[in-house]
Amino acid sequence: MNATTPAPSSDPPPPAAGDGPDRPDRADRAVEAGRGALFIGFAKVFFMISGFLQRWLLTRLVGQAEYGAFSLVNNVVSTVNNTMVQGTIQAVSKYTAEADGRADAVKRAGLLLQLGLATAVGLAFLLLAPVIADLAHAPHLVRWFRMVAAIPFLYGFYSVFVGSANGQRRYRTQASFDVGFSVAKTILVLGGAVVGGMLGSSVTGAFVGFIGAALLILIAAARVMGLPRGTDRFSPRRLFVFMGGVVTYTLLVNLALNYDLFLLRRFAGAVVPAERADALAGVYEAMRNIALLPYQALLVVTFVIFPLVSRSTFEADREVTRAYVTQTLRYALILAAALGVVLAAQPAALLAILYQPAYGQGAAALPVLIVGVCCLGLLGIAGSIVNASGRPQVAVGLLGITVSTGAALAFTLVPAASPGPEMLSRAALATSGGMAAGLAAALVYLRARFGAGPPLPTVLRVAAAAAAATVAAQVIPGRGKLVGLAAIAVAGVVFIAVLALLREFGAVDRAKWAKILRR
Repeated sequence: MNATTPAPSSDPPPPAAGDGPDRPDRADRAVEAGRGALFIGFAKVFFMISGFLQRWLLTRLVGQAEYGAFSLVNNVVSTVNNTMVQGTIQAVSKYTAEADGRADAVKRAGLLLQLGLATAVGLAFLLLAPVIADLAHAPHLVRWFRMVAAIPFLYGFYSVFVGSANGQRRYRTQASFDVGFSVAKTILVLGGAVVGGMLGSSVTGAFVGFIGAALLILIAAARVMGLPRGTDRFSPRRLFVFMGGVVTYTLLVNLALNYDLFLLRRFAGAVVPAERADALAGVYEAMRNIALLPYQALLVVTFVIFPLVSRSTFEADREVTRAYVTQTLRYALILAAALGVVLAAQPAALLAILYQPAYGQGAAALPVLIVGVCCLGLLGIAGSIVNASGRPQVAVGLLGITVSTGAALAFTLVPAASPGPEMLSRAALATSGGMAAGLAAALVYLRARFGAGPPLPTVLRVAAAAAAATVAAQVIPGRGKLVGLAAIAVAGVVFIAVLALLREFGAVDRAKWAKILRR
């Protein structure tokens, strides 16, 4: 995940010029928000699919060790980069949306802020590259940690234009930036890896492509949104202060998504040669590409629940809030379990279908990691609910439990493991343990705060359906890719069938979804 886009706000600002259909003079709020959700939702799905394809194709174009090296450096810079981008987008969007005619002043303030912030982050990567590489026991990665300093620098300025588009409700423009960048990054990273491989370093070529894509989308965004005009001023300090409230939570989210790869590479690098440690990191990242799909799918739910809980808690309507939380977690649990069962049904076959044979050593660890990521997806929804209720410090604490527990388990379990399938499994177990601990704490808090959580009957039915689907996938005779695909399909069908037989979806659910689809 290399970019984050906020959901459309429920309260649009006064009309302003620009984007024609995106900015009707007298737009109905529900229609405008719905249109924004449609555009941004499409961009998110496109971003998710293109990102998966990009990483999958990269495993086909470069060696296992090179893929591991690229992934480690990319994950570290993305953790910092995504945090800065999310904070900038939300700050610029908030103050742009608050007052008509302020867009250029806020945009100017954002660019001035990034002149200091993005430059500082870029310089930090340049200067601290040896330290970061040493922490990972990977001194040969120093040149690439220095190279990626350009990425947060370019992204910082780009995020100002994205935030301005969001604040002006130019959702179509915002979505086009996401889609355009996804396409450019996929083409240039893969093309750069191929050309770089011919010249001696596919990793260098891939990062040149990444930087090139960031530069192109920055230029495009600046041309479309325009540089600031007029003489009005807005304080960059106000943007920076607002970002401070967003940064801690966003940083912990990105750490929860990425810290495990760094720790695995550190532990492996302490006991085996660099190339073998990089290759092991490459296998783990290939597993993560699959395991993160449920999290990315559940991310869309946070866009829906946030404004609903914001309003119900503001109005102190406990019953409505409890209903929102209960139903959201119910549907999210079913979706997470369905995706998890399908992806974990035949891990060896799935890895063989998607990757080269060397990646098959992650088969035992993949189901464990998938369970953990499903927990993280549900935790993300819980965190959105907590944030919407006005308790961001609680959400920060929940993610702190997740990261600290997972890291503690990693330091306990992983170093003693043999580099290979055992180390992969222990790393996945440690990460999943942290994610499960964070989710458990979140559910306890939601129950205490709102008297809400996933209904126990739903939990039991989902568990029964998941168990039946898992057994069904294992009893299919034979081996190979085709048999694996058949087993995956059977797992999905059995899961749905068992839920139907147990009457998890009743008349109320059918009526509700029929009404949604009619709209």
